[in-house]
Order: sequence, then C-alpha cells, then structure tokens
Amino acid sequence: MNDVKPSSEDLAILEQLNNDYVQSDQHNDVKRISEFLAEDFIVQTPGVTRNRAEFLEYIAKPRPFKDLSVHDVKIRILRPCLRSCVPSGQDDR
Repeated sequence: MNDVKPSSEDLAILEQLNNDYVQSDQHNDVKRISEFLAEDFIVQTPGVTRNRAEFLEYIAKPRPFKDLSVHDVKIRILRPCLRSCVPSGQDDR
C-alpha cells in the first residue's frame, strides 16, 4: 500500500481523535472509548486477550498511570486497495 498525502484538516482531525482516545483511557471515559471500537474489537496485550466488552470493563477501572501523554505520533493514511480473487477451478464463462 502507498501512503496518501493527507490534508492539514485530515491530520488535525486524526490528531484530535488520537488525543481523545488517550484522554478517554486516562480518565476512564468508557462511553467515549466505546465510540472508537468496532463491535468485533479484540485487543491482545502480553498474556491477555480481551473482546470489546472485556476491554470496556477494563477501561472503567482506575488506571495504573497518571499524566498519560503521547510523543512523536506519526499519522499515515494508506491508499485503499481492492483485491479480487477467482477461486481456482471456477468457470468464469
């Protein structure tokens, strides 16, 4: 996939969404975090796999850190691609 040059508006939106996610994690904002997650969300950390409901339950608990911040964030937008496959042996007449 190739990188696409984002507009400054796109970058500002994505940076704000990233900051919202981090702050929501820091402050146990389950409602806001849930807005970011797909219904089939899965997260894996060393030794633990959580589905969406389990992760939201985890986020609701007091966080083990204070003053969470991010540094050197690099945002990339990848060009969408379409992949088409024809199963082997299929008659395409």
